[in-house]
Amino acid sequence: MSQKTNNAEVEKEATPEELAEMRVKMVAYYEEEIPLLKQQAEYERLLAEIEESRAKRISFNMRIAQMLAPPAPPQEPEPDSNSTGRKLKTS
Repeated sequence: MSQKTNNAEVEKEATPEELAEMRVKMVAYYEEEIPLLKQQAEYERLLAEIEESRAKRISFNMRIAQMLAPPAPPQEPEPDSNSTGRKLKTS
């Protein structure tokens, strides 16, 4: 029963004066928060640029390493599954 009384109190309608007061408070709150949100947006943009630059640098380093690496030795063909792995003697 306590939930029903709490819900009834929460669901009561606000008067037009209360609604106007809440709107004024909301507008003041948002105006106060906007500069902080702009700073946060700039911060996030800068972080994204840094991460993008890091990814490019790593990619370029990998390309350079691949260009400077010696060629890979030729791979030996895999033995057939039918063979036993034995080799014939050659004299």
